[in-house]
Amino acid sequence: MIILNKEISFQHIKHNLEDFEKTIYSKSLEDTKILGIDIGKYISNGDILLLSGDLGAGKTELVRYIVEGSGNSSFVRSPTFVLINNYVDKSNITHCDFYRIDMNTEADELGIEEYYDNSTVIIEWPEKISHNLPKDVIIIKIHFTEIENERKFMLYSTGIKSKKFINKLKWIT
Repeated sequence: MIILNKEISFQHIKHNLEDFEKTIYSKSLEDTKILGIDIGKYISNGDILLLSGDLGAGKTELVRYIVEGSGNSSFVRSPTFVLINNYVDKSNITHCDFYRIDMNTEADELGIEEYYDNSTVIIEWPEKISHNLPKDVIIIKIHFTEIENERKFMLYSTGIKSKKFINKLKWIT
């Protein structure tokens, strides 16, 4: 049994250019799948998605469905131990999970900037490298709610491109 201390709260990424766009509630894994597939339909090379949420919030599940929605048939697994997985198929997706890196690690040491133009880059735990990210990114902050299995997805843009991307999304509850 895992007991989470409510006194210690997870701190979501904060980007100095972030602009709140919309909130989407997922009442189930099926709702999260619908959201991820919708996001996946619109991703393209050069899109950067930052997924911010506590352990177990559903970041990797959302990535799984974004990859599926993009038409990519790759098997998505958490890259926690390898840090970066590449899924190359109908779309190029670079999936990063920085949970295990030190907060002081420089993003250029990881080499992720080489993927920014040639793939969609999805970063879990962007808080670890927040000082070294592109200016125009899509931020998805995932929150637990008081209702079991429900998640609140808060979407933020940081520029014109990310704002246009978020406004394309159809599935809103």
